[in-house]
Amino acid sequence: MLPNEAGEVNNPLRDNIAWFLEAERRKRKLRHQHMAELFKTSPGQGLAYRTYIRTMRKRNNVTLRTVEQMAQALEVSIAALLVGDAAVEPWAHKLTEKSIRARLAAIIDSERERRNLLRYQMAELLGVSEITFTKLERAAGNISVDTIAAVGEALGRDPATFLFREPDSQHQPA
Repeated sequence: MLPNEAGEVNNPLRDNIAWFLEAERRKRKLRHQHMAELFKTSPGQGLAYRTYIRTMRKRNNVTLRTVEQMAQALEVSIAALLVGDAAVEPWAHKLTEKSIRARLAAIIDSERERRNLLRYQMAELLGVSEITFTKLERAAGNISVDTIAAVGEALGRDPATFLFREPDSQHQPA
């Protein structure tokens, strides 16, 4: 996913996160600086103001761990930040960063088997390196929202919601 001239990437996950953060900021009647302070867990730790602003401007490829940190600070689910105003089942709001990585790994593995592809072929389909594919497949590492969106698009699914759907509702009608 490449940025446009304004530095923005066409990624619905980035859009949803920015939309949610802005809605929360307005609801809480906070200035950006005070909103960013919510994400600080202790002095010198937490989300930097610069990271918050770049995320609000959709210029930051945040990771699931950062999204989880934001969600915890706002006392909402990771799903709430990622899906925007899309409806998801209640169980989706209980998922952690670790369980989301595991769901992504299961979806990728299932799709690879369904399509009868070798690992390197699946990596090519997803548009990731074999090293990144191995991390995805093993539910390892810190996955970015751009990678999640790219996987969703490559599989022909809604990038914002495919992680929060039951396996039998994953496939879109042809």
